[in-house]
Amino acid sequence: MSERRPKQGKRSGSGRWWANRVLLGLVALVLWTMASGFAYVWCQTQVVNLGYRLSEAHRQHAKLVDENKKLHLEVARLRAPERVEQIALRQLGLKHPDKDQIVLLP
Repeated sequence: MSERRPKQGKRSGSGRWWANRVLLGLVALVLWTMASGFAYVWCQTQVVNLGYRLSEAHRQHAKLVDENKKLHLEVARLRAPERVEQIALRQLGLKHPDKDQIVLLP
């Protein structure tokens, strides 16, 4: 009269366990795929941002090199003996020495 069906109960329980495990695996796979996608997109945006920064650094370097060349030319112009002589004669009131003021050393 009382028939027990222990095997059927185990089967349905193990079937649910298997389905839960498969579902958990699929959820984990989807989350892993999404995380990988976000990581890839983040890396690519970092590459683009670093490219922009590198381009800006190259532009600034070229500007500074050009400015350095201009400053070297200005220093050479300011140190020119002709300019120094003109400043000495006109602004400082100096004059060329007379012949008797020049002493030659042996």
